[in-house]
Amino acid sequence: MICVNIKAERFEVLDSLRHKDFKKYYKPMADRVVQYAINYMKTQFAEKTVKWERFNWFNLEKVTQPDQISCGMYIIRWMRHWEGKYNSALTKDWKRIDLINEERECLMLDIILDEENLERERIMKEATKYCNMKNKKKDLKERR
Repeated sequence: MICVNIKAERFEVLDSLRHKDFKKYYKPMADRVVQYAINYMKTQFAEKTVKWERFNWFNLEKVTQPDQISCGMYIIRWMRHWEGKYNSALTKDWKRIDLINEERECLMLDIILDEENLERERIMKEATKYCNMKNKKKDLKERR
């Protein structure tokens, strides 16, 4: 994730995989994304006084994930907590896979149970059927 921190005059890279080849492979793409953001901000906001040429790149290096599949969860967590400086909420117990999975489950439930989810009722019916089926199997095993 790249944050444009206008106050600190920097582009903040939050990369939990710690790509060693960021400059070689990812920076050209990041430069294009940042340029799109700058162009958008120039047309939409009164940020015409921002001196974009003074901005530097800043990599947050305090956070690395313990696996190769949780980067999306890190991005979501960073979007919730990033304030332009290191924040312990980003790393507190974040090496524990059980907490990462708990965060995944909460996000999944937030999406499924949201009133705007057009598939909510269908999913809830399927989940109820699945739970009933699972309980029946459990009862059969216990009777044996």
